[in-house]
Amino acid sequence: MTVLHITQDGITDHIGQSQLAPYILGLADLGHDIHVLSAEKPGREALISRYRTLFDQAGVRWTIVPYYNRPPVISTAWVLWLLYRAAGQIVRREPVSVLHCRGHLAGFVGQRLKHRFGARLLLDFRDFWLDVRIDRGRFPWVYRILKRFEPGLIRQSDQIVALTRRAVELLQARYPETAARGHNVYTVIPCCADFAHFRVDEAVTARSAVLRTGLAMPAGSTVLLYLGSLGPDYLLNRMIALFGQLRALRPDAVMLFLSNNGEPLVRDAATAAGLPADSIRFANSGRDDVPAYIALASLSVVFINPVHKEGCSPTKLAELLACNVPVVANTGVGDLDILLSPDANGSVVVEDFEPATLRAALVSVLERRDGREDGRIRDASWGYSLEEGVKRYQAVYDALGEVPASV
Repeated sequence: MTVLHITQDGITDHIGQSQLAPYILGLADLGHDIHVLSAEKPGREALISRYRTLFDQAGVRWTIVPYYNRPPVISTAWVLWLLYRAAGQIVRREPVSVLHCRGHLAGFVGQRLKHRFGARLLLDFRDFWLDVRIDRGRFPWVYRILKRFEPGLIRQSDQIVALTRRAVELLQARYPETAARGHNVYTVIPCCADFAHFRVDEAVTARSAVLRTGLAMPAGSTVLLYLGSLGPDYLLNRMIALFGQLRALRPDAVMLFLSNNGEPLVRDAATAAGLPADSIRFANSGRDDVPAYIALASLSVVFINPVHKEGCSPTKLAELLACNVPVVANTGVGDLDILLSPDANGSVVVEDFEPATLRAALVSVLERRDGREDGRIRDASWGYSLEEGVKRYQAVYDALGEVPASV
């Protein structure tokens, strides 16, 4: 089948490199004819050239429109118009049978194209994004308007991929007619990681030793890792509190932030908590070196504001588990409450952020930490592998070819 994959997220963005491109290449390898349409930011010429080569080798066509973010709202509307216009040109000249749309905004583009051309619509429902934006966005009125169009988007999607079981349960409750079509509309595919890339082998271990020296990180010290961007959804003060409890248990402990932003905020939060400045390390890395940085970690933290996060599947979780690093997470985020446990993957979900709760979580993880070297965490987390994710998308594509298109 010929698939037009529409995304406002760029292939050259972090999420595009970790989530979009690997799936697309995997599905192309299974024989699907794929055309990618994305909005790419300026200054990414080297990455565009790299992925252009990869796509060409896989037989994937790639159309790019420029990404704009100024002025707010107007620029987003303009990017969506560019995507819609380019998609219309592609559908008119190619036998597109499936519009695979990532997120609400691309979904609205695909919905309009479906009305015009009759292709089936596959919606990647990426978290309850509109609800979060209504509560905490800069222009809540814009998202309230978009929220009015969500019911039509959900009802007219022929297949919906959600990141979590909790998201599916909520969507079925909100839109019961989708559960009454006579066939399964929903598929759960969490954010996966390329286990061939995220692994700790001899080369990664050697590179990790070099990075440790560069970070002036003592050998044998306990390292708490935070991986990913920092922002209002990520509970920095709670993470620093966890590190404070770790320092009480292991005075040599170091906290490493592998992030592309937020170092001043981290330094200020650590100082306010009375933590020594030399206990914090901060680094930024391209995708190639991320496994080597992860290999420095004894354990990691994933603390996320749980409001409207029923559909959240943190990308970092799959990458950490693939590298045998256990996780301390908080309750109420996606399916983490049922996915993480000491017995399953050496990890813990905390019910609150009280000092005693944080300390007990750390003790539980540290007691099991030595066992991670034999690969048990990685082996138990194969459901987060790119290979498994591609198989599930293949099943969704198969289903789209077997059921009548929704009206």
